[in-house]
Amino acid sequence: MHVHLHVHPKEFLFLDPAKQFALVGQHISMIRQLPGKAASPIVIYVERNLGFEAGEFGFVFLYTLWLTFPTEHHKRALEHIPGVSFYLDQKASRVGVLTTEAIKHAMVQLVVVMLQERRIHIHKPLVSKDEKGLLLRFREQLEVYSYQFKIGSNTFQRDRVVLSGKVGGMKDDIAIAFQLACYFTNLETQRAGVLG
Repeated sequence: MHVHLHVHPKEFLFLDPAKQFALVGQHISMIRQLPGKAASPIVIYVERNLGFEAGEFGFVFLYTLWLTFPTEHHKRALEHIPGVSFYLDQKASRVGVLTTEAIKHAMVQLVVVMLQERRIHIHKPLVSKDEKGLLLRFREQLEVYSYQFKIGSNTFQRDRVVLSGKVGGMKDDIAIAFQLACYFTNLETQRAGVLG
């Protein structure tokens, strides 16, 4: 499997959802202008997590788009675009994917294997307003993203191990989007193989 990543974190940081959705539409249009991609179906995966954090964004070229914002808003704003569909979590009967610590651990394990097997390729040109800056931030975030030990703040909280790249004020949005894209693209490829 080849996963081609397009991530645009700074470009999505709008307080106005309409601006974010318009930018997503522009990026889909830019992807479809690439050679051989004009009629490509695009599946949008909206991340939902227990912390209601809104920050992981990315495009993946098995035509997967990652966004975070309330999931219903994405669907209403973007479902009119031809060839665009949304991932539906069958267990929750909701649009989007739930990221838990267990899924984060599974994502890291899969990405490590895929990198070792050279199964991940970054598509160029990237669909980004700042290709060089994006690649630099992507590399920096992957270098820092790791297991971190968090000590409980009181006697009633447990110590725990978490995956994060939020060290010294850094962000991990690109690293998370990359892992989400690899994990769920792989999962859906496996499901299609079983069903097909």
